[in-house]
Amino acid sequence: MRYLPSAPSEDRALLDAIGVQRAEDLLVGIPAPCRLDRALEVPTGASELDALRRMEALAARNTRFSARFLGAGAYDHFVPAAIDAQVGREEWLTAYTPYQPEVSQGTLQHIFEYQTLICDLTGLQVTNASLYDGGTSTVEAALMAVRVQKKRGTILVSQGLHPHYQEILCGAITPHEGLRLVTLQLKEGVTDLEDLRAKLGPDVACVLVGYPNFLGCVEDLTAIGELVHGAGGLLISVTQEALALGWLEGPGKVGADMACGEAMSLGNAPSFGGPFLGFLAVKDAQKREIPGRVVGQTKDLDGRTGYVLTLTAREQHIRRDKATSNICSNQGLIALRANIFLQLAGPEGLKGLAEQNVAKAQYLRRRLLATGAFEAPFEQPCFNEFVLRYKGDVGALQAACATEGILAGLDLGPYGEGWKGWTLWCATEINTREQMDGLVALIETKIHHG
Repeated sequence: MRYLPSAPSEDRALLDAIGVQRAEDLLVGIPAPCRLDRALEVPTGASELDALRRMEALAARNTRFSARFLGAGAYDHFVPAAIDAQVGREEWLTAYTPYQPEVSQGTLQHIFEYQTLICDLTGLQVTNASLYDGGTSTVEAALMAVRVQKKRGTILVSQGLHPHYQEILCGAITPHEGLRLVTLQLKEGVTDLEDLRAKLGPDVACVLVGYPNFLGCVEDLTAIGELVHGAGGLLISVTQEALALGWLEGPGKVGADMACGEAMSLGNAPSFGGPFLGFLAVKDAQKREIPGRVVGQTKDLDGRTGYVLTLTAREQHIRRDKATSNICSNQGLIALRANIFLQLAGPEGLKGLAEQNVAKAQYLRRRLLATGAFEAPFEQPCFNEFVLRYKGDVGALQAACATEGILAGLDLGPYGEGWKGWTLWCATEINTREQMDGLVALIETKIHHG
């Protein structure tokens, strides 16, 4: 980030214009216990070099992992240097909401391209110009399904949906009078079709399932879709790992009416939890209910190709009382990174990356099972994540791995009844054979048998 200094007189002028005495007065909305009540411990009048060394020393106190096997919604993938080089160009510094098409053709074009690529991946006809993250896109998809289905108010949610997404759904849906969430149980790691059949009824607007789900398992959207559509409902697939769409059939091609989820994996790093990139794709017949921005391609009076925002009259900034959504913006810069990533990779490159993820996850799974420290609670097709039951103390396993600079899989015990001892492991193209063999050797020599 660039350093932009200001003189005390300039600071005073800004504060006076705002109408506050101190910069700290701008932070009163943050609870007092969460605010620092002292000055930063940085030497007064330090040189740039001394200040940099101080910051590096603080950063060195963080745990640095040489190998990472944790996914669960935020995935570590390789980000080509070309992406940073491209998005660092000055024309993208204001890649936000392009209100004026006559001066925003570059931004509008890249968003249109991003929408086209998401449609290709999902097998659906219309997508929006991105949402904040996978959780909010899931909420928007559910609310959109309710609008499309009109008098139906029940939303069935598979237990295999990401727990964080379920929490966001609960917080967003509960205040709506007449809407209710009903959980579908899992069987052998995927949605229980018998439970789904029993809970489908004339009031069900939609069914949400992970693709892959939180346990890494690939749900059978075709079988689920047949049941849901037979009851007059809509099927929504929720993908928390977008790279999986380079391996799996597009959800729109196998029964899903809407596809939503998280696309951070496409050219963006986890970055301590963000920024993320929510996507939402729907069938053409539902396009007038889709929230957020939609960019369209058109022709000007001279026949030249141009790009414009379309279907925006239902947003808050124009008709707030009839707005379809809370979302009035888009993750323009993050979507740009996804656009560049997908175009750099191309169809074959994306498939190749996905194949690496599948192969490495399968290799890691076999090696972990061979240690004798794990057992498989079920057998299901997966992408780059899988669940194993650890025969020892999961907390001790994670701590021992961290000591050796290895970020172990997620302890699923707190997330589901009957999941005690279950661990969720992830392997991507980042993980080398040496890293995976090193994890196995550590478990064999120092943890499980040590």
